[in-house]
Amino acid sequence: MGSTSLFTCEPSFLGFQNKLLSTTTCETGSLIRLRQRNPTSIHIRQRRRRGVMAAAAAPGAGMEGLKKGIAELYDESSGMWEDIWGDHMHHGFYDSNVTSSISDHRSAQIRMIEETLRFAGVSEDPIKKPMAIVDVGCGIGGSSRYLARKYGAKCQGITLSPVQAQRAQSLASAQGLADKVSFQVADALNQPFPDGQFDLVWSMESGEHMPDKTKFVSELVRVAAPGAFIIIVTWCHRDLSPSEDSLQPEEKNLLNKICDSYYLPAWCSSADYVNLLQSHSLQDIKVADWSEYVAPFWPAVIRSALTWKGITSLLRSGWKSIKGALAMPLMVEGYKKNLIKFAIITCRKPELIG
Repeated sequence: MGSTSLFTCEPSFLGFQNKLLSTTTCETGSLIRLRQRNPTSIHIRQRRRRGVMAAAAAPGAGMEGLKKGIAELYDESSGMWEDIWGDHMHHGFYDSNVTSSISDHRSAQIRMIEETLRFAGVSEDPIKKPMAIVDVGCGIGGSSRYLARKYGAKCQGITLSPVQAQRAQSLASAQGLADKVSFQVADALNQPFPDGQFDLVWSMESGEHMPDKTKFVSELVRVAAPGAFIIIVTWCHRDLSPSEDSLQPEEKNLLNKICDSYYLPAWCSSADYVNLLQSHSLQDIKVADWSEYVAPFWPAVIRSALTWKGITSLLRSGWKSIKGALAMPLMVEGYKKNLIKFAIITCRKPELIG
């Protein structure tokens, strides 16, 4: 299923924040094109791109700047997202043979969780089901609460955003889960947990923010108990062919624009993740490209951003959220060009012997 056939919009012109955004006529099968009208934003974009790419290249101050940017982005935008889309801050999983309606998108996010667990082979057997879970990059805790209810497990979530951690805890209390789930501000590259604590290590769309993928995977493995499942669902770039040393210049340029808006470091491929997992001698490594199953998602997010509620929420949220909205058509473009891949990578940590 291609993303370009999944949405239709009416011709519109949106004049707000000094004509910051405008949309051109959009018909079925075309991308919504968003253009910046504020000339000062060009300089902001250039400065931020240099900062993000520096963080990808070198640890230290650059990495701290990247973490700060990620935290501020989600501090600013999480309330808007929850208001429009609910508490699951990730793609939905769609039936590739059925055209989805707007009302189906939230249930598709739940299907993403269930399909992920099914793909990994996580058992629902009372004896084998996970009872200690870590949600790495937990957002406002949607996955944590769902998994805690499903398995009767205790779940700990970590995020760089203080606003997300506070809101996640508030929602847990409101839903009667305060004794099951907890949230804190912490770095996924230096998790505040002892070795071998969790029998399910869950990372739903947080890996793309990690500036050091080697350290990221190493920490996932470290906190996993023997026999634990490790699940990584993340945005990747396409795998390189045997004759390629890197992506094409135009592909790098597109990804850099996305990095600039979403505070992402350098991208990697699913093959890179597999190599990292193999280096830890992990078992049952499985990988799949689910791009076709998430194709309706970004067009739907764009539609929601172009509603009156979406526009007013963007303006209240601030510049980082607006900047993210401007980049959404780039995500659609990346998927359409088979540059961006929605990847799932799962494995298990070996059992102790003896």
